[in-house]
Amino acid sequence: MRILLQLALILGICYAGDLIHKSTDIPIPGNILGMLILLVLLCLKIVKLDHIKEVSDFFLKRLSFFFLPPAIGLMLVGDDVKSRWPLLLFLCIVLTIVTMAATGWTVQLLSKNSKDCTPTPKNSSKQSKV
Repeated sequence: MRILLQLALILGICYAGDLIHKSTDIPIPGNILGMLILLVLLCLKIVKLDHIKEVSDFFLKRLSFFFLPPAIGLMLVGDDVKSRWPLLLFLCIVLTIVTMAATGWTVQLLSKNSKDCTPTPKNSSKQSKV
């Protein structure tokens, strides 16, 4: 029963993202909006990790199953992929480099910001001598 409630919570948030997408014509897909809503709710601790942990673990353990439809779709358009493989290979390489660079810059930015926000203990040298 607990897993069904957790699934209902996640599906409800995903549905809210779809409703926002359809009602506002935001150019971001509804499922992405739903994930952003879930992220905000988790960061604000409105939804606690325990509220969705079991069903999230269930989906993560079976993540490869969700890649089957795209893989089958690629098999169906195999001739198109074969005719354009040099372009696709080039795009994969370039986008991998762009993703790695963006991730590195983001980590550097976040780690720089977290150092600025980290409080330093007062009188730390006096406390270490005691």
